[in-house]
Amino acid sequence: MKGLWEAMAVTPWDLTELDAWAEKALKRGATALVLRLAHPPSPSELWAWAKRWEGVPWLVHARWTSQLMGWGIHYPAPPLSPGHPPLPGYLYGQSCHTVDEVEKASLWASYVWIGPFFPTPSHPEEKVALLSLDILKQASSLFPSLPLIAIGGIDSDERVAVVKAAGAAGFAAIRYFAQ
Repeated sequence: MKGLWEAMAVTPWDLTELDAWAEKALKRGATALVLRLAHPPSPSELWAWAKRWEGVPWLVHARWTSQLMGWGIHYPAPPLSPGHPPLPGYLYGQSCHTVDEVEKASLWASYVWIGPFFPTPSHPEEKVALLSLDILKQASSLFPSLPLIAIGGIDSDERVAVVKAAGAAGFAAIRYFAQ
């Protein structure tokens, strides 16, 4: 699943056209789709969407569901975590802002989002300080088998290159895939 982590497209919070977004994200190079929606589709609409995009890796965000859907579920920054994955091959992800949080998530998570590294308009209400790339380097050396996905303001190829050079297995973004 190495390619899965390389470019994870995250839906905008207020997205209404899920098919158009998926098509645009995949054309921009997304290797996985993460549904983080304020108003998720009904289960029947979601499964119809998933059938149209069969074969494309997609995960759901735990902010709007706790059900196992798609290829996995992503949890916001601690303390929310599920414990151990319930099914072999089902992906569990965790957002983290410190190396200590990465360490805790490494006990159960399939991958970790770490950041933010650059300013991001998607979380204006949260007062999370920007992380130094040294944190990413440290985490990648401490947890070499855990895919670390950089987040936060990654909206250009230059920023993608910077976080990958610092040890990220890939990145997750909203704006990068909206271009």
